[in-house]
Amino acid sequence: MDQEINDLHDLLLDPIFPDLDIKLRSGWHCDEEEIEAFDFITKTQDKIEMFYELYGFELLYATEGYYYLRPVSSKIKVRTLGMEAMIISQFLALMKMDPQYLESTGFFDLQELMDKIELTLGKKQVSQLFLKRKKYKEAISEQDALNFQLSVKKALRELARYGFISINPDFTKIYPRKPIFRFMDPIRNMDNPRAALESIVRGENPFESNDESEEDDD
Repeated sequence: MDQEINDLHDLLLDPIFPDLDIKLRSGWHCDEEEIEAFDFITKTQDKIEMFYELYGFELLYATEGYYYLRPVSSKIKVRTLGMEAMIISQFLALMKMDPQYLESTGFFDLQELMDKIELTLGKKQVSQLFLKRKKYKEAISEQDALNFQLSVKKALRELARYGFISINPDFTKIYPRKPIFRFMDPIRNMDNPRAALESIVRGENPFESNDESEEDDD
């Protein structure tokens, strides 16, 4: 940022802001790995907040260290992630919390992620969620495996577009970034968020077990 931002006029004239504005409105999340954009938002946060209030958005800063917009009105249509991307994001958040992750390079490859999904969900749920099959068949063909892979790749590209992950062209390095923890928001204040997220990725409701434990305590 070359010039000082004193008011909204300066903000709108800064060459960095137009592209940043488009990306934020599309649902992009900005962490410190986006050095220029993150520094710009940090230094001009109060002006950016004023600007987006006019359009019914809040600029939020998450405790993990990233910015994103949250709508507080219906003035601008908000995009939502596809179901496959939502499921995969939860798996990546869970994998990022794994102690083994901290001891490794921090990257996963495509096969590692697919194996984790299939091991946790089972072939029947993978068939329903990723292959869109209403009826499950035991035998998995080569085409089924390819379709599963293509579905996962499509979801990963979507997550990368919104700043949740970084990927390389051949999907040998999938790097979950800090914004991936946004998918923990509903369970963040639970006693064991990691266990609750494990329940979610298995298709269970962690809030039911939490309510039962509270009743037992009473």
